[in-house]
Amino acid sequence: MKKLLMIVVSSVVLAGCAPTADQAQISKTREAYSACINSAEGNPDKLASCQVLLNKLKQEKAHQKFAEQETVRVVDYQRCLTARKTGDGQAYAADCGKIWQEIKASNAPNPVN
Repeated sequence: MKKLLMIVVSSVVLAGCAPTADQAQISKTREAYSACINSAEGNPDKLASCQVLLNKLKQEKAHQKFAEQETVRVVDYQRCLTARKTGDGQAYAADCGKIWQEIKASNAPNPVN
């Protein structure tokens, strides 16, 4: 009886530690977003498609803070690219580059968040 009880308790504990399918999906969404954003430099259309993944991450409590901060950076970068096309490209090049570096840094393989 004790052995059976120990097996049941061990199973429950291990099941609680194992990642759920939802957690795995969220992790895949984060990886997909990072891959998308890292290939989107200078391309507003590609950035817009990455935004869909970012919106999914916003709905998950574990990634909500990251997604909100990242949304601000991506919107700033999109505005910068638009201003660069319509205005003085040289004047915006440094600003766009700086914003892009922030985006890349937050999507490195092991982000600090």
